[in-house]
Amino acid sequence: MEMDTDALFEKFTIEEIRKVEQETRAEIEKKKEDLRQMVGERYRDLIEAADTISDMKNCAGKIVQSVQTMQTYTNELQQTHMTRGISAKPSQVKDRSVNKEFYGIASQIKLLLDMPEKIWSSIESSQHLKATQLYLLACHIVSSLQLDSSTQQSAQLLAWFPLLSRQWTAISHFKGGILQSCRNILKNASVSDQGVADALCSIMLLEDSSPRQVFTEFLLARKTSVQQCFHSSQHGTSIKSQVCGVIEQINITLRQIYAVFYHQEQDEENDCCNLLLKTLQGVVNPADQKGLSILSDDLMMGSFTKHLPTSITGFKPSLRTPSTPIAAGYLQQSVEQWVETCIKDVHNGVGKLLNYVASIKALTSIRDELWELLAANGDQVSWDKVCKSVVNRRLSLWEEFIRPLFLTRVQAITQDSLDKTCTSTQQLLTQALQDMESTSPECDIASYVWKELGIDMPSPSAWKGRAQNKQPNEAGGLYMKSRAFTPRTQSICSTVDSQLKTLLDDLAYYTTQSEEKTQDNVATTPTYNPFDKYADCTTLQSFLQISCSKCIHRILDHVKKALQASSTQLDATKKLGQNQESLMLVDRALLLGRFCVAMTELSPHLEKAILISEEQTITKMESARLRTSKTSRRPGQVKAVLSEDNDWMKIKLELLSQTHESYNIWNKYTCSVLLDEFKTCLMNTNGASLLKAATHWDTIEIEEETEDGKKVSSKIRLPVQGSWYVQSLLYGLCEEINRVGGHALSRSAISNLVSNTSSGLVALYEDLVKEKSTEGSKRLAVSQSQALQMLFDLRFITVIMSGRNEESKSQSAYTERYQKLIQRFEGVVDPFDLDVFSPHLQANLNRHTNRCTMLLGALASADKHLYSSHRAASSGFQEQHNVLPLASSQGRFTLLPLSSSHNTAPSHGTIPRPQAQPLIPSSIKPSTPEPILHKSRTAPASLYSKFGSLKSGWLANIGGQ
Repeated sequence: MEMDTDALFEKFTIEEIRKVEQETRAEIEKKKEDLRQMVGERYRDLIEAADTISDMKNCAGKIVQSVQTMQTYTNELQQTHMTRGISAKPSQVKDRSVNKEFYGIASQIKLLLDMPEKIWSSIESSQHLKATQLYLLACHIVSSLQLDSSTQQSAQLLAWFPLLSRQWTAISHFKGGILQSCRNILKNASVSDQGVADALCSIMLLEDSSPRQVFTEFLLARKTSVQQCFHSSQHGTSIKSQVCGVIEQINITLRQIYAVFYHQEQDEENDCCNLLLKTLQGVVNPADQKGLSILSDDLMMGSFTKHLPTSITGFKPSLRTPSTPIAAGYLQQSVEQWVETCIKDVHNGVGKLLNYVASIKALTSIRDELWELLAANGDQVSWDKVCKSVVNRRLSLWEEFIRPLFLTRVQAITQDSLDKTCTSTQQLLTQALQDMESTSPECDIASYVWKELGIDMPSPSAWKGRAQNKQPNEAGGLYMKSRAFTPRTQSICSTVDSQLKTLLDDLAYYTTQSEEKTQDNVATTPTYNPFDKYADCTTLQSFLQISCSKCIHRILDHVKKALQASSTQLDATKKLGQNQESLMLVDRALLLGRFCVAMTELSPHLEKAILISEEQTITKMESARLRTSKTSRRPGQVKAVLSEDNDWMKIKLELLSQTHESYNIWNKYTCSVLLDEFKTCLMNTNGASLLKAATHWDTIEIEEETEDGKKVSSKIRLPVQGSWYVQSLLYGLCEEINRVGGHALSRSAISNLVSNTSSGLVALYEDLVKEKSTEGSKRLAVSQSQALQMLFDLRFITVIMSGRNEESKSQSAYTERYQKLIQRFEGVVDPFDLDVFSPHLQANLNRHTNRCTMLLGALASADKHLYSSHRAASSGFQEQHNVLPLASSQGRFTLLPLSSSHNTAPSHGTIPRPQAQPLIPSSIKPSTPEPILHKSRTAPASLYSKFGSLKSGWLANIGGQ
């Protein structure tokens, strides 16, 4: 406690002062103890420090002595011409005369004056190692003459030879120039292996570098060279040249690393590489007699050269650091790191360059050029041996540097092309829907079909028969009309097909090998195969198959959305009574349905794109079949096995399902409109309406025999036609079917329309029966004449509309409902009258059915003949029908198809017709003999052969869908 004694006594009591005194004494004792411990512990350190100072003094004295000794030796070396690089023995200068010494100095100065010109000549002729040796010789001369020092001898020489004052300045700048030129050579891959070794030796001699240092510098130079290939200054060069250039640089670099740096420790005598150390050994080894003197012959021809001392004529450069070979592990590790760096640079640079390549054909050209470039080096040292030595693994320049980039770019081009196809198709569909008018072919297929055009006839290639591979565009307009494909639909499908054809042709350059090119290049093909050019074939074909399927699904999604929008808008317009707008929406849905069907027929390249990988498999299996026995599968059997459940069939079913959805919209709308009109006429039973709907009744005179045996004649009146509203509905239905191209509709679409309409008609008659039924009685409140007309109408509707779906459940339910209605209406007629009326009523029904068969044939089943107008002749021979005679030769004119219930299986690609049977009551037994076609022995062949080939080719599927 620092405090004055007086102040201490003033502030504290005696007891407190005593405590302060005790604390102060204790602290003093503690400090003394610490001092004793510190002196005891640090004494040993003080002794060691004193010994160290004594050793440092002795060492410093030895260093000073050594420096003085080195200075003495240096002066002696200068006097005896033994400076850096001299390997000759000291000359005995004491025995020389003054004149001989003067001539020796003068000859060295003369050589020094000529040295710049010789160095320049060596640099210009790319002899950098020679230039380096001359530069080191010049440095040796300057050092031996002491021109770079301020000694008395140097001042005396400058007085004798004034030109020497600027000579060293003229020579000293060559070092930087030689180094810069050598480093430029390292960046140039076109320089030979010996040139690279000379440049590296020059760098080692000028900078006293080790082999590891110049190896690292070589890798950095080549890395810069690879990066320079993608510099903006190279944009004027073609992409092919840039890609090939960078791969060639990497290839040459690895081979030069093997030739220049790699050292075979196990077989040093047969070492064909390690060129760097061999060249360096030949330059610095005094025992090497090659190039005993650096001086060239033209320099040695001068008279002054005889005065040059042996230290000049036998000069050999030397290195301060030892030149040991690079260890194989270090070399392989360094090269592996360099390769990984180059892979990143190449992926970055070449990837950007390939973005400017817009076609797969151009990529194929670059790939083939790379293959030829790498194959051209096959006659040199084995590439596998080089890779094993410098990288310690198998290295493929194509697989690791370029192939992933090419594969990605080909997939990008393929995807971009398919995206454009999808987008353009969606735009064309949208534009087609917007441009629809009531007068366009899309709204009235019938007018388009029956309008003659100049392009209706097929192209000449369509007449060649079934053996030729026909394209849809060769069929002509007649085939398009037979399939109800309007010009707008043809245009959209043609656009899709042409775009896919372009893509497939472009991809074929990359994935398939031309047979002509293979045959032409059999003799010129090199034995060394650097890589498999078609290794990505399967990958790209699978990618195309998947991408094309996705593209079609995107188009299908667009069609689905358009159909849903049309269906929603159709419901709204029907409620508002906007018939014209409703019909336009239905036509739009039909256009989408026709487009989906046309895609399966008018776009053959779509099928090729989706089945491209399976076609490759089929080709391989057929090739294998040719190498096996004759009992193996046939090509058609192989193809059938692979195409039972392929992707194309799935896509085709999805397209046809959308077609089915579009026709369902048309089906529902048509049924609702016609049934609404029919309901209005059927339910209106006032007198005016009945007279308006009444048709002609036939008066039939009959004779009956009474109980007395007398014959009594009477007249009965029976209907011979269906009601006007029935005929109007059926005719309107056929007219609508023909308007939308009924000849090309699938049988299922027409069957669904007929089924829905007939079911709706039966439901309306059931409503009428409910309305006319009296309470407590089964008898209808209708007259017998009305009942007879309705019986005729019902039976006529059932016979005509025989193209219903014959599903067991729905058909049995329909038949049951129909029979109940017939019984209810027959119950109105007097039973005795019904027995009399029934045969005549059935005869009238048969006649009326035969008359309406052709007009209303679209509603009938395709497998039934409803007419019976052709009757057998009474004389016993069959009537010769007025039909086109058939040729006797099947090859000239094939048989016309005859619809019957015993039809064979449908041909491939057509939808089978439902085997529908017309619903005829048991009381009606019409005779419907099938028409028989007879052959003619005198059938002309010229025109028939034309029609036969058409039928067997393009027109075979008319009405078969």
